[in-house]
Amino acid sequence: MSVVDADARAAIEERAGSRCEYCRLPVRGQIATFPVDHPTPRSSGGLTVLANLALACPHCNGHKWAHTSAPDPASAEVVPLFNPRLDRWEEHFQWSTADRTILEGKTTRGRATVWLLQMNHPNMVDIRRLLVELNLFPP
Repeated sequence: MSVVDADARAAIEERAGSRCEYCRLPVRGQIATFPVDHPTPRSSGGLTVLANLALACPHCNGHKWAHTSAPDPASAEVVPLFNPRLDRWEEHFQWSTADRTILEGKTTRGRATVWLLQMNHPNMVDIRRLLVELNLFPP
């Protein structure tokens, strides 16, 4: 059962450009339905309202779970995770110039999110490489 109705889901997908709002994986070409994530989890008081909902691929959603913070791998400082409703993606992430399928965190928040969500897991990188071949990636 979905946490949102069909109209809300359509609005969330449109706002997200039909991509995971964390790793930018496109919905197109994927078999699994992308879950609707609560950037501020319900267990932390987050509401099921458009201002607290984000489109997430199954990989990012599963690793984010109910987390709101994680250690920055560079400093070990525990910092808030990237929140697609409050933060601008471009301020926290970039695609590597050496390999456009590798996502890099530009800030403590970006690095912590890349690390916790395992955004560069070999399976995710392989999917991105295949999407490059299909001209569906990078975004």
